[in-house]
Amino acid sequence: MKRRRLRKLVPDDDLICRRAAGESLRQLACPGYGVQHSALSRYFRRPEVAKQLREARQVLRAAERAAAARARATRQLEREVERKAKEERKLERERARRERELAARQAQARTPVERWLNEHDLPLPTTRTDNRRNDDKAAQVVAEGGGMEALVEVTGSRTAENVDRGIDPRIVEQALQNDALRRAQPPPS
Repeated sequence: MKRRRLRKLVPDDDLICRRAAGESLRQLACPGYGVQHSALSRYFRRPEVAKQLREARQVLRAAERAAAARARATRQLEREVERKAKEERKLERERARRERELAARQAQARTPVERWLNEHDLPLPTTRTDNRRNDDKAAQVVAEGGGMEALVEVTGSRTAENVDRGIDPRIVEQALQNDALRRAQPPPS
């Protein structure tokens, strides 16, 4: 009886990677490498190959953890964006309600003082659209050399803390730099 000779195994990096990914020896053996699974089993028992396989599994697990972390971060960002959009819609509805209420009060007001009081008694909530407009105004003032006081005035905020919360931080930083430059210059003689 004549024995069938198997082709000699020619291993490559893909073999280690596929095995580290969990592919069975039978799946790897015949179609891809033309050897029996038992030959692959003996090959993977070699100390240097076993070490390579462990390292490949560690790399694979690290890549899977990194992919899972990216997916978690993406889901968290999506939830945060959704939450902010929901808040913004709620603010816009509240603003529209207050505008209607203010218009009704103004229609009933008899004196200019009463109208002024109505406007200040029923403040409108600030929406992101207002903040963008404020950012544009603030950027223009800062580009012209204005500082924090100018930002407070142009945005209608009452305090520097409100400006700091409602304006793009880069614009506030530039305004503070403008103030520092102004203080560093000697007074005109």
